[in-house]
Amino acid sequence: MPLFARLLIGIAAALLAGWIAHGPVGRGEAFVDRLEAQALAVVREAEIPGVEARLQRNPLARRALLSGPADDFQREGTGYFPGLNDRILGLSGLGAIGWADGRGDRGWALPLLLETEALVLVFFGLGLLLGWRLFRPRREGYL
Repeated sequence: MPLFARLLIGIAAALLAGWIAHGPVGRGEAFVDRLEAQALAVVREAEIPGVEARLQRNPLARRALLSGPADDFQREGTGYFPGLNDRILGLSGLGAIGWADGRGDRGWALPLLLETEALVLVFFGLGLLLGWRLFRPRREGYL
């Protein structure tokens, strides 16, 4: 079998494994559920009535979507007093935040499946490079 065909099969298998872990196994949904629970806890702690937080679901992404009657001070804070945006963006794993009215959007986040597949390809490439460097046949008389 040609080398190119073997590489394509390996890449396809790696991408399939990433998709299975993200989708059917449910790791992507569990990750977004955990982030959403943390964002809701931050909103409850801020005690701003009527403000709701949820994470983007279609497609799954690390982007918090907030809605409710929060003024600019409550959203952005001032000086040493962080607003909701900074508190929620401080959560580990969150990439972006947006408001239903379009004001105060910050950060950016790719769909979670795209992030997963990009990481799979990066680590597949690193494994390929490492395998080639460590386990390739050596030529006679070549250092």
